[in-house]
Amino acid sequence: MKKQTAYILVAALIVLQLYSLVKINSLQSRVENTNNTINSVENRLDNQINSIYQNVDQKLEAQASFIHNSSTKVGKLDIATLTVPITFTIEPKIVMETMSVSLDFNGEIVRLEKSGLQYSTTKNFEISDRISPKIIMEDNGVKNIEEHMGLRVSNIKEQVFPYIFARFSGQSSYGSNEYRAKGHLDIDYKPSQENNPFIDMKYVIKVDDEIIKETPVVLEKDGGLGGTFTLDIDDKYSINDGQ
Repeated sequence: MKKQTAYILVAALIVLQLYSLVKINSLQSRVENTNNTINSVENRLDNQINSIYQNVDQKLEAQASFIHNSSTKVGKLDIATLTVPITFTIEPKIVMETMSVSLDFNGEIVRLEKSGLQYSTTKNFEISDRISPKIIMEDNGVKNIEEHMGLRVSNIKEQVFPYIFARFSGQSSYGSNEYRAKGHLDIDYKPSQENNPFIDMKYVIKVDDEIIKETPVVLEKDGGLGGTFTLDIDDKYSINDGQ
């Protein structure tokens, strides 16, 4: 009888321990979930606080700025020189008859022409240039210098050149001085930010800067919005050692 009672007590203790372990695991899971929720709330609060500080800083900068508005307009690409004209327009908060406005392009000072309440100028840039001029406003010997986001042009190429991306799907091999490729090109394309579309397109193979194959690609009418198409590839051509 005593042994049977002892077995029952041991079994009860084991059940209680298992129950306790389940409860402890459940409690740990709840604690982890609570901690994750707290961390998520803290991160959201930090992001909101940072956003508030950023908005306040931007408003303070806007209030302290002498500029009401500024903008740029990218012109037509010169294919021969790979340069583009960019027009800069500035509208100060206060315009005086005796005030002059200039832009400092890394030490090159360009004076802007006044038209009404705005000042503007047009200057040519290479497509690789990154532009962030300083504004110089001078009136009766008092000079103010500041930068303005509206005059920054970080990537001229993206604005003037259409976008294209091609992915090759298929097989390629090289042996006995012969290269083979069979499959297709999936091509995505769209006009540039300045709405410059592709005029024509060609599939070109070059070896050591020599064109060995050139195939015109017929673009479907896309309304100037771009699109996607597939180009079948079945190429075989000779390549000498070292090419």
